[in-house]
Amino acid sequence: MSALRHLLTLAACVLGASGGQAQTITSTGGLSFGSFVAATGGVIAITPSGGRSKTGDMFLVQQGENSSAAQFIVIGTITSTYAITLPADGTVLLWSSSHTMAINGFTSHPSGTGTLSGGGAQILSVGARLTVGNAQAPGSYTGAFLVTVNYN
Repeated sequence: MSALRHLLTLAACVLGASGGQAQTITSTGGLSFGSFVAATGGVIAITPSGGRSKTGDMFLVQQGENSSAAQFIVIGTITSTYAITLPADGTVLLWSSSHTMAINGFTSHPSGTGTLSGGGAQILSVGARLTVGNAQAPGSYTGAFLVTVNYN
C-alpha cells in the first residue's frame, strides 16, 4: 500500500472586536496529520500540544512531513478575555483531486476562553481528528478551516 501524505497547511484567521483595541488572530503554523498508510482506515488525532495518535488499521509514517497542531497568535487589549469558536463537526473536508477526508473534533488550548497576557497576546493551539477511509486514495490533501475569537 502506498504511503499517504497529508499535509494540512491550513488555517484561519479572523477577528472580533468589542470596544478597546481591535483584536486579531494570525496563523503561525498549519495543522498537519503527517504521513501514513491507510490500510482499512481509521482516525488520526492531533492534540493541541501536537501529539499524534491513531485508531483503526493504519500505519503512521515517522519520516517525511511531521504532524503538528495549528498555531495562532491572538493580539488585543491587555488582560482581556476572549471566546474561541472552532469549526463544528461535519463542516471541514480535506481534498486531493476528487477524494476527500473529514476533519472533526476540533479542540484548542486554551479551550473555550483565552486571556491575553500583560503584553496583549496569547498563543492558541488547535488540534482535530481526521477520518481516513478504507484504502483511502494516496495524495496530498489540503483544506482550510476558520477559527474565530471575540472579546467577552
